[in-house]
Amino acid sequence: MTGCVAKVNLALSELPTFTALAGVEDAALRHSGRIVLAESVMGLERAFDDCRAGRIPSTPPLEATVPTLVDRSLINATIAPEGGHVMSVIVQYVPFDLADADWEACRDALGDLVLRRLEEVAPGISGLVVAGEVIAPPDLENDYGLTDGHPLHGEPSLDQWFAWRPLLELGRYRTPIAGLYLAGSGSHPGGGVTGAPGANAARAIEADL
Repeated sequence: MTGCVAKVNLALSELPTFTALAGVEDAALRHSGRIVLAESVMGLERAFDDCRAGRIPSTPPLEATVPTLVDRSLINATIAPEGGHVMSVIVQYVPFDLADADWEACRDALGDLVLRRLEEVAPGISGLVVAGEVIAPPDLENDYGLTDGHPLHGEPSLDQWFAWRPLLELGRYRTPIAGLYLAGSGSHPGGGVTGAPGANAARAIEADL
């Protein structure tokens, strides 16, 4: 049940330049997808081992998106400067409970770590940061009501994936209780924090009506 992700939001003065896209035509279009930093399966294993031991990994896997490339309405004084961009970074394998520290003391350190990781693939990105926000796993619970900081409300493991999640009678967004549907990010059969589960639940409700 316990989550193992954190979130770092960055307001950038301009779009960063990724080394791998240097000289690529329509580089901004390439940025509009999901940017994943994960060097190897062994690297993922080591990061997860650190998480299980209550340590922040030294090289956590990152999943970054630049939502302002697909939704320019986000450009305003409170989110990103005119001509700037927002980068949303999911930091994987970050423990909810730290073994030898507390999150109040480590929150800024996690933000610095994420920037160092991004600097490896987008040199100079630190100098583009206008503002930043670090959302630690306990913040996901305290501020957003996600028990144990799990964005999917429970691990999508193999015993909760195919025709059942979280139980057999709760698959396909429906429940045994008339009029009660599951529309959250962890709903069967998946979709995550994308809005897709809610859209699928709406279709199920429409079909039942």
